[in-house]
Amino acid sequence: MRRLIRQDFLDAFEDVDVLMGPASPTPAFDLGAKKDPVSMYLQDIYTIAVNLAGIPGISVPAGFAGGRPVGLQILGTHFAEAQLLNVAHQFQQATDWHLQRPAFAEEYA
Repeated sequence: MRRLIRQDFLDAFEDVDVLMGPASPTPAFDLGAKKDPVSMYLQDIYTIAVNLAGIPGISVPAGFAGGRPVGLQILGTHFAEAQLLNVAHQFQQATDWHLQRPAFAEEYA
């Protein structure tokens, strides 16, 4: 199964340089809000295939939904970490999401 997942990613990278998508299925939640282990596990569902494929990825701030931070996951092919970091850097140069803090952040400061 792991080999098939890896091959699917490698096939995609024949047509594109990077893949981009959400880092998690929902925006961030309050500390301690999720007590159920299954619901916590499901927050990582978008990163599981990436880890199984063994490809590099980076998550960067990409905005807010309902006042909660949202992450953008950028994925690259094997041994293309420099390209991946460059794409993440260019995204941050084009946006200011990495400089913004959600309104509730002061509660935890």
